[in-house]
Parts: sequence; C-alpha cells; structure tokens
Amino acid sequence: MLRFIMATTVLATITGCSGMTYHTDIDNGVLSQEIGTYVNKRGLQQFYSDQEAHESGATLLGRIEGESCDGDGMGNNNVSYNRSKSNAIDLLKADAMRRGGNAFTINSCSETSVSYCDLSILCTGQAYDYQ
Repeated sequence: MLRFIMATTVLATITGCSGMTYHTDIDNGVLSQEIGTYVNKRGLQQFYSDQEAHESGATLLGRIEGESCDGDGMGNNNVSYNRSKSNAIDLLKADAMRRGGNAFTINSCSETSVSYCDLSILCTGQAYDYQ
C-alpha cells in the first residue's frame, strides 16, 4: 500500500509540473561565458571553410545560425559592433552543440534590421560531427 501511495504522489507531482515555465535572470553575457567554458572543455573545432571540413572527413549536420540583438531599438544605447558580433558567434556555436556537433564553420556575419534592436548581427554557418 505504501508503494502505491508513493507512486501516486510521484506521478501527480510529475504530471502537475509538466506545464510549468521557469524564468531566469540569465542574460547573453552569462550565456556566452557558459558556452565559452563548454567549448573549452569539449574542444569545439572551428573549420575556416566548408571545403576544409569536408576534406578533414567531418560529417555535415546542417545549417546553424546565431543572432544577437543589442539595445532597445530606441538608439539610446552605445552598442559595440564587435561585442554584438561575438555574441552572435557564441549563439551560433550553441546552435552547433544543440545539433550534436563538435565542429562548425562561420559562413557569414552581417547586420540585420530588427526594429526592437539598436544593433542586430546574424551569423550563419554549418555544424559538423568531426572525429
């Protein structure tokens, strides 16, 4: 009987919490730092071209992207292009890791027009599985 009660309690807890949403105060700076630490530990490989990746025997996993959005769109913030680009590249790396990749290329980084950002940078590339 005790097992039944415990099983019912656990099931009710799991079912009741499945629709919950959690909000944190993690910003892009903290996210970038965590990605950087993860990349250093895991050894995420950067190829400088898709041809180099192909010639190295890496398996293509697909297109990846990272987009940064700095400022509030009102033009009141002094936004650094280099910092915004660095954030976009970190998000691109995170996308590669989400796809299960351990290597990536950066094909392009360019400014994009987003009304709610003072500066938005979109970086695109490819994720690879590299042995």
